[in-house]
Amino acid sequence: MTQNTDKTARAAWATLTHDSLNTAQAGKSPLIGVSFFFLNLGLLLGNILVLFNTGAFASVSLHATGDLGVSPSHASWMQTYYFVSLALALPVSSWLAATVGEVRLYILAMVGMVLASLLCAVTGDVFWFLEGRALQGFFGGLTIPLSQTLLMREYPESAKAFAVSLWSIAALSPFTLGPAAGGWIADHLGWRWLFYLNIPLPLLAAALAWALLSDRQVPLRKLPFDGVGLLLLAAALLCLQTVLNQGQDADWFNSPRLIGILLVGLLMLAYFVVWELAEPVPLLDLRLLASRNFVIGSLMLSIGFMVMYGLLSVLLVRLQVIAGYTSFLAGSVLLPLVFLAKPMASIMHRIVHRFDARLLACINMLAFAGYCWWTSRYDFFGRGGFFSQPLWSQILEGFCLGGLFVPLTAVFLSDLPPQRQTQAVELGGMLRVLGGSAASPLFGVFWERRSAFHQSRLIDSLSLHDSGSMALLARLDQAGLHGQIATAKLVALAGQHAAVLGLDDTFRLSAWLFLGLAGLVWLAVPVQPKPQLSRKEDQRQTELEDLMEEP
Repeated sequence: MTQNTDKTARAAWATLTHDSLNTAQAGKSPLIGVSFFFLNLGLLLGNILVLFNTGAFASVSLHATGDLGVSPSHASWMQTYYFVSLALALPVSSWLAATVGEVRLYILAMVGMVLASLLCAVTGDVFWFLEGRALQGFFGGLTIPLSQTLLMREYPESAKAFAVSLWSIAALSPFTLGPAAGGWIADHLGWRWLFYLNIPLPLLAAALAWALLSDRQVPLRKLPFDGVGLLLLAAALLCLQTVLNQGQDADWFNSPRLIGILLVGLLMLAYFVVWELAEPVPLLDLRLLASRNFVIGSLMLSIGFMVMYGLLSVLLVRLQVIAGYTSFLAGSVLLPLVFLAKPMASIMHRIVHRFDARLLACINMLAFAGYCWWTSRYDFFGRGGFFSQPLWSQILEGFCLGGLFVPLTAVFLSDLPPQRQTQAVELGGMLRVLGGSAASPLFGVFWERRSAFHQSRLIDSLSLHDSGSMALLARLDQAGLHGQIATAKLVALAGQHAAVLGLDDTFRLSAWLFLGLAGLVWLAVPVQPKPQLSRKEDQRQTELEDLMEEP
C-alpha cells in the first residue's frame, strides 16, 4: 500500500526529487535572459504574497475588526481560519497538480487569491470577510509546493542550489518584514489596501506563469483521490477551531452549543483516523505516526511554531490595544528578527548533517527559552527605549527562528526511507500550520486570564488605609483629577499594569514550554552525523527543509 501511495497521491511532492522535472527531459530548452528573470519574478512573487498574508495581517487585524463592527476577539478568527484552510490545501495540491497540471493549477490558484482578496477588500460583513480569508488560505496553500517545483524545473543542475536559496528567502518574511509592512499600509493607506494590493500582484504572477510556462506542461495523470477523507478532516478542523475561537466569549463548556460542536469535531476526527487507516490511497499517511522520531519532531515543530506565533500575535495586538502603539510601530518591534533569521537558517542547512540533530534542536529550544525569559523582564508598555530595550532580545529571537525548522526536520525525517520523506514533510507541515491556527486563541485566553488575575490583586491592594494608595490619589488630585474621576484613573492604571504582568506571564509560560521541548527531543532516536552527501541528495534535503519553513 505504501508503494502504491508513493506512485499516485503524492505526485506533486515527489517532484521534489527532480528526476522527471529537468527541462531537458521535458524536451524544452531552458529559459534565459529576460524571460528567465521574469519567471523568477512571477514565481517568487506568488510565494511571497501567500506568506505576506500571514504576518502582515497580524498588524492590521484590529483595524479590520473595528471597521467591520465586531469585537477584538474576532481578530484571531480572521487568522485561524486562514491557517486551517491553508493546512487543508497542502494534501490536496498534489492531486490537483497531477490532474490539472502544475502550471494551470498555479495560475488558477493566483486567480483564486485575487477573487478572495477582492471579497475581503470590499465586504462590510464579518461572515463574508471570514469566507474571503479562508479562500485566501486555501488558494495560497495550493501554491506553496508548486512555486518551488516550477522554479526548480527551469534551473540547470549547476544552479539549483542557488535557486533553493533564492526561493527560501521568502520563507521567513511573515515574521520579519511582514508585520511592519502591513502596519505601514494600515496606518497610511487603510487596512483594506492590504487586500487591494493582493489583486494586481497575483494577476501579474499568473500572467507571467502563463506567458512563460504554458507550453511546458507535463503530462496529466488521473489519480485516485480520498474525497471522503478530505471532507471528514475539514469538518473536524472547522468544528475544533470554532470551539477554540469562540470559547472565551461563549464561556467554554457552559455553552451547550460549543459542547455540541466539540463532540461533532471529535467524532469526525475519530472517523477520519479510522477511514485513513483503511483507505488504500489515503489523504494523509497516518502510519507515519508509528515512527518515534517523526512523532517527536513534528510535535516539537507544531508546539514550537504555535508558541512562537502565539507570542507574536498576542504582542502585536496588545501593544496596540493597551499601549496605544500604531500598527507600524507594533510591527517594527519585530524588525530586528531580520538580522539573524535567514543567515542562521542558511548556516543550519550547512551544518545539520555534521552533528546529532537532537543537539542542535535542544540548543535552539534553550535559546528560545532564554529569549522568552529575557522578554518577560522589560516593559513594552512603558516604551522606555523603544528600540534599545527590545533590540537585543529580538535579535536573539531571529537567531532562534532561523534555527527552528532545519534540525527538527532532520529529526523527523531521520528514520524514514527517501520514498516516504515527502509524505512526512506534507503531514508534518500540515500539523505545524494547524499549530499556528491554535496559537492566537490559546495564548489570547491565557493572557486575558492572567491579566484579570493581576488586575484583581492590584485593585484589592488599593485601600484608603494604604499609604501608597493615598499617595497616588493625592498626586491625581494635584493633577486636577478628583473623586470618582481619580478613582477611575487609578483603576485604569491598574488595568494597564495588569496587562503588562499578564504579558510577562505569557512569556514565562512560553519559556517553560521551550524548556520542556528541549528535554523532549532527547527521547528521539539518535540522529547520527551523515557522511558527505551527494550534491543531488544534499539539494533534495535542503528543499524538504525549506518547505517546512513555509509559511
